[in-house]
Amino acid sequence: MNPIPRSPGAIAQPAVPTSLGVPAPARAGGWRWAAAVAALVAILLGALAAGDLLLSPAKVWGALIGTADDFTSTVVLSWRLPRALAALAFGAALGAAGSIFQTLTRNPLGSPDVIGFNTGAYTGVLCVLMFIPAPGFVTLAGASLAGGLGAALLVLALAARAGVGGRTFILTGIAVSAILSAVNTWLVYKTDTATATAGSMWAAGTLDNMRWSQILPALVALTATGVVIAGIAPKLRILSLGDDLARALGLRVTLTRNLFIVCAVALTAVTTAVAGPIMFVALAAPHLARSLLPRTAPVLAAALTGAVLLSVADWIAAHAFAPVQIPVGAVTVSLGGAYLTLTLLRRTR
Repeated sequence: MNPIPRSPGAIAQPAVPTSLGVPAPARAGGWRWAAAVAALVAILLGALAAGDLLLSPAKVWGALIGTADDFTSTVVLSWRLPRALAALAFGAALGAAGSIFQTLTRNPLGSPDVIGFNTGAYTGVLCVLMFIPAPGFVTLAGASLAGGLGAALLVLALAARAGVGGRTFILTGIAVSAILSAVNTWLVYKTDTATATAGSMWAAGTLDNMRWSQILPALVALTATGVVIAGIAPKLRILSLGDDLARALGLRVTLTRNLFIVCAVALTAVTTAVAGPIMFVALAAPHLARSLLPRTAPVLAAALTGAVLLSVADWIAAHAFAPVQIPVGAVTVSLGGAYLTLTLLRRTR
């Protein structure tokens, strides 16, 4: 049977994924996806069981289905589950945001960490701490959100001519981040010791004392953003082919790119507003995902990897130095820095 002839001017369109970047005909490496999900479930159960009061898997399951005693249910559902879900959700959000930024910028250093979002969020929090005595959680979250979004908008405005897909965007982000870091240092120097200490504790990034009143609004916002990303994820692969080919395929490049940027910034903004700046997850998760999972769904793979990475880091922060707990941001910086150092050494050989 002869193949159907193709017109000389026709453009061969690449296989476009149908959902979160996963092609419909075949999903290679299914066992890797299953292993990643199994690891995620195991980490979640481990986080619910571990602590000063060690619980058996049966007691954890009983608390989840409502058959455990009141004390066990309180420990699992009120104290441990919000923190465990926060680690999973925030890690997934940061991983997805990092994957989107790296794809749009076509640069392995593209992430919210680099474009100055976290530094801007810290600036907003420091300003509030200096002028508002004992601000509440909502005030701090709003300040971090405003500062981070302001920094992101400044980077986008300064790099507008060169566009997002290039070195200029990354260099502009690094420059803005450096300027804001200097501003933060000056603010800490000028303020009193108590304010400087409070700002430094927030800047470390922590999931300690996470409560349902904090995590539920964040989960709603992250879920809504994730639904939007799932709907437009196939277009991210087309954008990665280059602007000219994307336009030839009928994609509205500028509008689509800006929508992805808004979604990635929203994921980072919600996470930072609740937990503070957690570094290196958005930068390292996409790299790990490309090494461990099939590349058919880069955003989903980075989200899963980010969830595992932050959950493991939070477990280390909570239990490795017990009874002392350290900020999870300190652990992610250590793990991420070590990973990137090994990666650079491997590439230079």
